[in-house]
Amino acid sequence: MANERPTQGVAGRVAIVQGQTRATLALSLAFVGATALALVIPHRTGWWLPLHLFLAGALLLAISAATQLFAVTWAAGPPASNRVAAAQRWLLAGSVAMLTASHELRWPNALTALGGAGVIAALIVLGQSLSTTVRAGVQRRFDAAVRGYICALAAGMIGCAFGIAMAVGLSGSALVRVRAAHLTLNLLGLIGLVIVATLPSFTATEARVKMSPRADRRGQDALLAWLCLAIVVTTTGYLWGRQAVAAAGLCAYAAGLVGLSGMLPAIHVKQIRWAGPRLLQLGAGITWWAGATLALAWQTAHHHAAFTQPVLGVLVVGGYAQILAAALAYLGPVLRGGGHERLSAGFHTTRSWFGLLAANVAAVAMAVGAHTVVVVAVGAWLLDTAARASMLATRPGRVRPAAQR
Repeated sequence: MANERPTQGVAGRVAIVQGQTRATLALSLAFVGATALALVIPHRTGWWLPLHLFLAGALLLAISAATQLFAVTWAAGPPASNRVAAAQRWLLAGSVAMLTASHELRWPNALTALGGAGVIAALIVLGQSLSTTVRAGVQRRFDAAVRGYICALAAGMIGCAFGIAMAVGLSGSALVRVRAAHLTLNLLGLIGLVIVATLPSFTATEARVKMSPRADRRGQDALLAWLCLAIVVTTTGYLWGRQAVAAAGLCAYAAGLVGLSGMLPAIHVKQIRWAGPRLLQLGAGITWWAGATLALAWQTAHHHAAFTQPVLGVLVVGGYAQILAAALAYLGPVLRGGGHERLSAGFHTTRSWFGLLAANVAAVAMAVGAHTVVVVAVGAWLLDTAARASMLATRPGRVRPAAQR
């Protein structure tokens, strides 16, 4: 079938990967909806369920979609076949559904472990697809980013293996240590390294400027090596029960995020006028991410419990959810397509100052433990996002005057 062997022309390859991306992002948004329901409907596992629905479901599906889209468009390589893309998408979604349902409903631990193993398998398929695309690509500028993706996927596989070990019966101090390592590898490793590898290119794309000259291959490779070392030190410190070592690793990781900020392109008033809340949400997300990492380092150094609910909430809502929202606000109009005028109208639709405000109110409320404010702010943010997504999908949108673009 022609659409199974995408070897003819850039336009055809991009159209194929955009179709795959739309399908995967639709599943990602379904998990966002499930996360919202888990925040308000009483259930047994507390914050565990919405966290895993969002991180393992919504965010990993979005990562699967975005990384493959960027690999094809930026490396000018062939996409995975539709069958492989669909298999990876549904393997990941089904595995997350199995592990969350089995844990919440107290099904046999073997089913939870099977769900975790399915997530690992989906990450392996994603890594193979990305490597194949970039190796066959014409442009070499994406090589550094894909190295970051492969390191991220490796961290995620080990982190998921720790999660399986927790599911099948760890207890006591071993459970505490392995839980901290599991969260480090999946949050700071899998998700964090994907974002780090993407932002130098994506921020320039979002702002319509050139990449920073500091984000060359050597700079990106050095940053990746630094962050990987920080993750290894942190994980090792937690597993050995050496809190000072883990805290040092976390401080090094936070320093790496400062280095990431230095690799992003300079943003001026012109870019803020055009992209507005999308760019500000990226910046706010990085700031909350670094702040949560430093708070975690302080807790760890003072022998408090690692990854407490406030720190997790700030990292997930203030950091990763904001970065995801900013990315989708850009990708949504691009994937809708329809020409320059329709693209400009789409970008206008996804400019949400209200969403930016609600997200940061939710992050502050997470930090101070104001649960009711968190639910209200997150709910308002999701409703605003859903309304804009609906307008993007069903209306051509209002085209902004040329002087305002």
